[in-house]
Amino acid sequence: MIPFVDIHSHHFSNRKEVISLRSIDLNEYLKNNDLIISQCTLGLHPWYISKESCYDNLSILEKIIIEKLIYAIGECGLDKLIDVDYNLQIELFKSQILLSEKYKLPLIIHQVKAHEDILKIKRELNPIQPWIIHGTRMKWSIANELLNAGMYLSFGNHLLKSEPHLIETLLQTPLDKIFLETDNSAIAIDDIFVKAAEIKSMEVTTLKEIVYQNFKTVFKK
Repeated sequence: MIPFVDIHSHHFSNRKEVISLRSIDLNEYLKNNDLIISQCTLGLHPWYISKESCYDNLSILEKIIIEKLIYAIGECGLDKLIDVDYNLQIELFKSQILLSEKYKLPLIIHQVKAHEDILKIKRELNPIQPWIIHGTRMKWSIANELLNAGMYLSFGNHLLKSEPHLIETLLQTPLDKIFLETDNSAIAIDDIFVKAAEIKSMEVTTLKEIVYQNFKTVFKK
């Protein structure tokens, strides 16, 4: 049976028919060391970084990467709408990109109003590991720039709101660059697949097969 793939979730799932990658922030992990499970991603989210702890946390993150089995680094990235020093965000994002390259792990990226800087950093560092932009809500013109730079796009519960610009973005996104996710919503990944398949005018089973193949390609699973 081909599973549903939930590439980014903040909820634990034990459904056998779902591959769900739980996203854990390092600060969350430090409060509860039992959070690392068989299918998770780990990183320094830009919302929670601080100058006082970020460098120690980077060292801890690398140690965990070495000792634990995680699927990807992230979510990490850049957010221009938060009250966290933007230069520090860039520094920590670049550091996690280097860890992604060093340990050959994909990167799950949080980006808000920062796609131009994401693209600039990608050109500067020229990474070879896959990058996935999670929570895609952008219009097609921006999404197309990210796709042309070789990134994957992950779509979530906002698809169910039938926002015209987001429907257009999903319609235009190549099937081999698509992931789906629940993020922090209570909506089942099944419902997001149903909506995405409807938008793409295809069967849910076909979309499941495509996303599962994308998963195997990116995560080498």
